[in-house]
Amino acid sequence: MTSGETPVGRPGRAPSPRPARRRSRPRVLATLAALVVLGLVVTTQVPDPVGDVVGDLMYAVAVYVALVLVAPRLRPWVAGAVAFTWCWLVEILQATPVVAAVLDVVPAAAWVLGSTFNARDLVLYLLGVLLAVGLDVLLGVRASQVSERA
Repeated sequence: MTSGETPVGRPGRAPSPRPARRRSRPRVLATLAALVVLGLVVTTQVPDPVGDVVGDLMYAVAVYVALVLVAPRLRPWVAGAVAFTWCWLVEILQATPVVAAVLDVVPAAAWVLGSTFNARDLVLYLLGVLLAVGLDVLLGVRASQVSERA
């Protein structure tokens, strides 16, 4: 493109300074698998309240990573907003009889849906999603710096 040309894109919108990056699915899948294994170890082997707190943080990070696995081009803050919303909806649903009814039919669903409402979990989900977004942004910046040098 020469200096006199205008960039092609949507009318009235400046082109995005950075295209949405695509994360490596095998790496994201390995991260999710490691999170699930570590989360199971923490929630079953580490005594409460530490095990419960770390488990809630890891749940939020795992939801974020699972979302990125399904939609690798999502921008970190969009993925974070969706993951945060999911975590909050699941937690709030625990205050209703719906989760108990599901767990009566499918007891293993407790690993995804939890079982009892705890307002503290809402804060932990926020912290977990912020941690995931921050790491994703940091890794994206580092990856772009490496690719610029190459």
